[in-house]
Parts: sequence; structure tokens; C-alpha cells
Amino acid sequence: QIGVKMPENSNFKETSELFSQLEEVMKQKQKELGLEGFMFVHFDRGGRVDGWLSPDHNSPLTAGEMVDQIIKAFPKPPGVQFETGRESQVEEAKGKTAYVLNLEGNDSDQLHQLAEELKPLFLKVHGVLGARSGSERPPNELALVVDRERTNAGNVNPEFIAGVVGYALRGRSLPRFHFEGREIPILVRFPEEDRDNLSTLANFRVPTMTGNALPLSALTTVKKLQVSGGISRKNKKTTHTITLDLKENNAVQTRERLAFLQQSIDLPEGISFGISSGDEAFQQELANLQFAALLSVVFIYLLMGFLFESFILPLSIILTIPLASIGVVWIHFIAGKDLDMLGFVGAILLIGVVVNNGIVLVDYVNQLRQRGLERTAALKQAADRRFRPILMTALTTIIGMIPLTISEPSELGISYKSFGLTLIGGMTTATLLTLLVIPLFYTFFDDLRKYLADCFRRFL
Repeated sequence: QIGVKMPENSNFKETSELFSQLEEVMKQKQKELGLEGFMFVHFDRGGRVDGWLSPDHNSPLTAGEMVDQIIKAFPKPPGVQFETGRESQVEEAKGKTAYVLNLEGNDSDQLHQLAEELKPLFLKVHGVLGARSGSERPPNELALVVDRERTNAGNVNPEFIAGVVGYALRGRSLPRFHFEGREIPILVRFPEEDRDNLSTLANFRVPTMTGNALPLSALTTVKKLQVSGGISRKNKKTTHTITLDLKENNAVQTRERLAFLQQSIDLPEGISFGISSGDEAFQQELANLQFAALLSVVFIYLLMGFLFESFILPLSIILTIPLASIGVVWIHFIAGKDLDMLGFVGAILLIGVVVNNGIVLVDYVNQLRQRGLERTAALKQAADRRFRPILMTALTTIIGMIPLTISEPSELGISYKSFGLTLIGGMTTATLLTLLVIPLFYTFFDDLRKYLADCFRRFL
């Protein structure tokens, strides 16, 4: 997606002519880049270019690199700005391909002006593809500013001035005329030759309270004003967002450069950099997932405490959860894939899955000990007899995740690769280490339980 901003004094015809030139460039680039299609949307002073790839494309270029090539090929009339656009909602949510700056202050116009001054500074940073904004450039307006002193001296009601200008430009609707059973709408207004230029409008007469009339030019001053764009507020603060698109191959280094540059900027009084909505939402979601993971561990621990009639022995099973995290980290490192939000969801699911092997093993150990078997012998026999069921349940989960892991991202760009890798890596290490680590922890916590029981009896 590429945003196009026209100069402030542009009209629809000029914008349409430029987009016709852009369309010719896109026709040439479509085959070269392997685009399945493209689309143009434009307004009076701007618009955007959307392009999309087929699901089975095999282009060596990323979407950001394609955007960079297309912008370089576009004609660049004076005053026209091209902005890079969103290439992937999922990648952007992780902050991989976008760096968001959030300016906070009280004056929307001041924030907009400061953002325009800062954009060229950030665009010079190596690794930045471009900047973008989500709004069309606002137009300029021709304003007739009422002179209060003149209106008071001439005894003119300002509403009369507004009425004269309104009638001159728009006319006035009268009640419908009934003729032969039909209702005919009636609009009264000045002829077009009397309202097609500012000099004619300035000669219109405005009635005074005393019955006289004064020309409009004697009561107003003509000014060209900049129209304010949209005003965004967050937490009762006016905000303005600058989004910078980054090259994917060195996005981490580029983010570090941008962060350093951001800290070194001396902002005007009353303006500060705030946390972007994307970063804040990501941190909130991460905090919610961490709380859910903690709650899962607590519920599982309490359930095993009631099952084993002990709140010490379940600790030997709970400690298998960190063992699963070893596999999660390493399999993502080997695959060269970052742990995303779906990966965190898979980690929470993994908490409830990896403890199953430990429960099966410890429960069988307790059964053997109740039959009179000594602890070490019970651990050895349980590990031998439960190895096959534990391995089979782990393999069914791991194999079941392989198709999901190797599948292509959905049309929305959502990839389940991290989710599948999390379950595969976690189940693999947890299964291999369960038969080695749980007997060791079981022995330690069983001795601890006996020691605490003896201390309690001596105390009583």
C-alpha cells in the first residue's frame, strides 16, 4: 500500500491526471514484480495505491522492497509526497516492520506541524523505507473574517453578513409550489455570473440595523486559512502518530537507531513522546497472557495436590514446565522464527499438556509404593512401564502439529508456525527429560515431605 499526498492547492483534475500516470507505471511493474492485481483510490488532494500478490507467489522480494522499487519508478511532480503503507498487520503488530512515534500535547495544529518537521529527520535514518499517515492532506479555505470594529461602527448584525454570503453562494429553498397535483421545489439564488468570483461577492450589500446598506468588502477581510485535519485524543491528550516503515532485513538495528534519535530530540514545551497504541496494546496482551499462564500453573498445582493428597509431590511435576520452555526457545532459534502472540497462546496450552506425562508417571509410582514396593524400585519400574504410553501421547501431539506448522499463512497474513513450533519443541524436550528429571525431583520432594512431617511431629 502506497499513500499519495498532493500539494495543498491541488484540485481533483490534477490528482486524477497524476493517478493516470501512476497507473501506467503500475502496469509495467505488475509483471516485473509478479503482482496479481492493483487498485487506485484517490480524492481531491491525495489517495493510495494498493497492490496484492497471489498466495503461491515465490518472489525473492519482500512487500517493503517492492514498495520501495515502485516509489522510485513513480513520477515525482513538485509538492507530491509518497508514503509507504501497511504491508502486514501481523508483522506490524509485533513491531517488526514498523516503528510508531506518538506525539502528545494540547494543540493539534502544533503537533501536526512538528510531525511534518520531524519526518525528514527520521527518513534520513538508514533502514527506513518511508513514512505514512492515515489521513488525506487537509485543504485550504478562503475565509471572510468579520471585522468586529467595522460591524459595530456600521451597526450591522454579523448574522446578516452570514445570511448574505449564504444566499449568494448556496441560495435559499422556498416552500414547494403546488401545480396540477405536483409539488415543485423552488430554489432562489443569484445568477452564476454574480457569484463566480470573489470581487463580485465583495460588492454585495449588507443591510444595517438603521435601514442602510454597506458593501461586504467594508465589513470583512479575506484570508486564506489552513484547515485542521482530524484530531485524535487518547487518555484526554491530543495525539499525532508518525509511522515509519522499516526494511525487514535490518529492522532491529534500525529500531535501535530510531530509538536513540528519538531520545536525543528536544521537543517544545508541552509536547512529549508517548507510548504508541500498538505497543501499548501489545504489552497489555502480553501481560494478560502472562497472567493466564500463572493462573494455569496455580490451578494445575491445586488439582494435583488433591489428586496426590500432597502439596509437595506435585512440585516435582510442576518443574517439568521450565523443561518445556527449553525446547520452545531452541526450536524457534533453529527455525529462525520469532515467538509471536500465537506462540504465547501455544505456550499456555503447553502448560496443561506437558504435566500429563508427569501425572501418569507419579501416579503409577504411588500405586506401586502402596503395593509395598520400595521407592527407588517403584521409580524404575514406573519409568519402564510408562515409557511407551508417555512416548505415544507425545508423538501424537507432535505429529498432529506438523501440518499446522508447515502450512502457509492465511489470507490475512496470520501464520500458525510459531504456535506449532511451540508445541513441538516443548513436548519434545518435556517428554525426553520427564523420565530423567521427574524421578530425581520426586526423590528430593519425597525426602522433603518426610523431613517436614518429622519436624511437625516433634513440634507437637
